[in-house]
Amino acid sequence: MIGSIASHRPIGVLEPLAEGHGAFACSPNALSSWVMATGAGGRCIYARAARASGSLAERARLLARGGSIQINQARNTVDRTLFDFIATRTAKPVTVAATAIDKVPAFAVELLDLLESVAARRMACPTNAQMAAALGGVPSRRIGDTLRQLQDAGLVTVACIHTGHNQARTIHIIGTGETLCAA
Repeated sequence: MIGSIASHRPIGVLEPLAEGHGAFACSPNALSSWVMATGAGGRCIYARAARASGSLAERARLLARGGSIQINQARNTVDRTLFDFIATRTAKPVTVAATAIDKVPAFAVELLDLLESVAARRMACPTNAQMAAALGGVPSRRIGDTLRQLQDAGLVTVACIHTGHNQARTIHIIGTGETLCAA
């Protein structure tokens, strides 16, 4: 959940909540479910944010590339700092091929979401220990393994620069184009 409106599904543009304020985003699976259940011409707001999150934005782009929806964004009329990300259902049947994000475990998607959140806040690249703590105290080794899975799937690139006894890591998030650099 982002902000004050919790949503487990997209909000139809004719629903009372559509005129509300506050940031929110539905899950990528909720957007896919909406697309499969909605007829041609249906419209929804799948996110209200300064920018759509990586996995949700990727799913929207995937559905749009397949021709199932058209996507656009409009500045929110209540909170001018936010955009309403809108999907309009086309008449084309849903045909979605697997993408890189669908090929990695759920924990890898959680790690990618964390990296995107850190990048959106313009923070320095976190260490494995910091990411492990943020994700509920998992072992740091799991973070390293999961970063390799994300890299193998083409979702991130990781570069380590060794200078003397120090090492600085840079993580580039392919979907958003953002880069996390060491402080």
